[in-house]
Amino acid sequence: MIKKRFYKWNHLITALLLSLSLLFANSSNDKIESAKSLAVRVLGEEKSGQFVFETLPDSSAQESFQILQENEKILIKGDTPVAMASGLNWYLKYFCNSHISWEARQINIPENLPIIEQPIVKTSIVPYSYYLNYCTFNYTMSFWDWDRWEKEIDWMALNGVDLPLAAVGSEAVWRNTLQRLGISEKKIAEFIPGPAFTAWWLMGNLEGWGGPVSNQYIDKQVQLQRKIIRRMRELGMEPVLPGFYGMVPNFFKTKYPEADIRSQGRWAGGFQRPAFLSPNDPLFDRIAQIYYEEQRKLFGEIHYFSGDPFHEGGNPAGIDLSQAGANIINGMDGIFSNSTWVFQGWSGNPKPGLLDSVNDRQVLILDLDCDNRPQWRKRNGWGKPWIWSIINNFGGNVGLFGRMDVIANEPFKVLQHSQYAKNLKGFGSMMEGIENNSVIYELLYELRWYNSSPDLDNWIKNYVTRRYGRKNQKLIEAYQILRNTVFGQELNLDKSQQGTSESLLCARPALQIERVSSWGTSQLYYNPEELLKAWKIYYAQSDKFKNCQGFNYDLVSVTRQVLANYSQVLHEKIVESYRQKNITQFNRNTQKFIELINDQDTLLNSIDNFMLGNWLEEAKDRATNKKEKRLFEFNARTLITTWSYQNSNLHDYSHREWGGLLKDFYKPRWEMFFQYLRAKLKSKETNKPDFYSFEKKWTNMNNKFPSSPIYNPVGVSQEIYNKYYNEIEKAYN
Repeated sequence: MIKKRFYKWNHLITALLLSLSLLFANSSNDKIESAKSLAVRVLGEEKSGQFVFETLPDSSAQESFQILQENEKILIKGDTPVAMASGLNWYLKYFCNSHISWEARQINIPENLPIIEQPIVKTSIVPYSYYLNYCTFNYTMSFWDWDRWEKEIDWMALNGVDLPLAAVGSEAVWRNTLQRLGISEKKIAEFIPGPAFTAWWLMGNLEGWGGPVSNQYIDKQVQLQRKIIRRMRELGMEPVLPGFYGMVPNFFKTKYPEADIRSQGRWAGGFQRPAFLSPNDPLFDRIAQIYYEEQRKLFGEIHYFSGDPFHEGGNPAGIDLSQAGANIINGMDGIFSNSTWVFQGWSGNPKPGLLDSVNDRQVLILDLDCDNRPQWRKRNGWGKPWIWSIINNFGGNVGLFGRMDVIANEPFKVLQHSQYAKNLKGFGSMMEGIENNSVIYELLYELRWYNSSPDLDNWIKNYVTRRYGRKNQKLIEAYQILRNTVFGQELNLDKSQQGTSESLLCARPALQIERVSSWGTSQLYYNPEELLKAWKIYYAQSDKFKNCQGFNYDLVSVTRQVLANYSQVLHEKIVESYRQKNITQFNRNTQKFIELINDQDTLLNSIDNFMLGNWLEEAKDRATNKKEKRLFEFNARTLITTWSYQNSNLHDYSHREWGGLLKDFYKPRWEMFFQYLRAKLKSKETNKPDFYSFEKKWTNMNNKFPSSPIYNPVGVSQEIYNKYYNEIEKAYN
């Protein structure tokens, strides 16, 4: 009892201190100190000293920054730390040719700073820049520590993000809520999922999968979330936390038989969804109050919450949706007054009627997939405040992909429609995975500082110059090719494409392959021969830029994409030789295909972003005991392979073309398949390969993989180019 009371008061005191620190973090001096601290983290003590920060008067309108010359230093003014950070980043990009992204950091600040002849003044055309999908917290962030989160929050500020999702630590809110409702530790443990599956739990798609996790781990996540929220608020961001919208454990149907608790059927992969407590039932208000009380104890004052009843399915039949929407908002407002609920505009949600009794101040809608499947026209501009968003990445797949011209132009088309523009409150990204295709997000977040569509030719010229450290016309031409090929997917309202064209190397083997994941495609939307021209330029410039981190990453990434595309040609040859029953040619083609996998694996082991070992080591490092290390590695392996507890439509949804995974997982599957076909060609009795049995066994293994590069990216890329370029060019011709 004493221990429990200490635990309770400890959380209350911590939450109070957090709230007080955030309350006093809004003063002018604190804003300046936050901007200075970010500059030191990004540039170092000496270089950051060349910049001076001042606050602009607070404004209820959009954020703004100014960049001015002050003697030999650069003065950056902003009304928030995020605005000041955006001003710093603007100067770094457009005056110092410097670049900060997930994959690379290229800081180039001369001893004598470039002079600002005329003040640079930028005002955001929208109030918000939203960031993160629930899925990102698993497909990329499942095992992040504070060091990685700190870098990410700085990246957010530099790119003007002021409304980020902050879903870490939700396990503790639910644990504490269920404890107050008298639920046993065993039942609580069965409800909370493992560290790689929290997103789909919070979205009401599954419960318990990948668990149980220890209380020590849950408390560890609380400490991490407190650091995340504190830093976000110091920088002037408003974190968005998961709210209570009616999701409850299925066993609540037995515990509260009189309540209106409904089964929600099954979600993808065969998962039983959590039950849904009607927001119109009196029990809803009781649980909501406990939930938000516990959230406040843990994390202090919050102003934005999110959650989506009936996400990707569920049963709303018989529920007064208008009243339900009001009750969801009231449950939040009862503890956190004047707060806002953030809904995902996705797959028919929010359900028509759910927002009828909700006023504009109380709600913000994320139109998730505007560059692919925009809903704002069909939903009449939503009729509520909304944010134009993109997904771009599904499942954390690493293929090159994007719609640069669509992103640069479509938001401004919305602003030309007064009936829709009046409720447009921001731009955002809802990518399921990050740390790839960063050019897309840099472009997106820069849009808030433009009054009209940017000149992409000029924008790309500047981007390439700062990413690679100096101007090179050939590489600018190569990036224009990328813009028109891999980054040139168009907006087609009649035929959408969910993320990158998937690599056949990662597919479950078959004679006919249209996709790797159930909702993806392997069909190319550009001429792969055009990409060879960019590859040739990167190869020709590789010795000149071999010491540039951004160039090395892009060289490897383009090389990887070329080989992935070529796998389709080799696969066609395998199919042709098999159908012609030419076993000599079949053996030659399959050997070539396996060789391609080996070469791709070698290539990707030259960049740490493309290495399986990093993912697995992060998972084990996040655990709190030996048993949990095995569990977390199982989580990490399962998410990117089988996903589910059974053979299902979720297999390979989060496939990764990674060094280590290619040789250890995808290659054995292809070898099994080729062995099966070879036996059939020889008229031998043989069974079809049982891919799932192999995959499931792999998820339970614990063999180690390198977690730091073992090859030189330029050297290995040059070797692969010399080996394959003429062969691939001939095949396309």
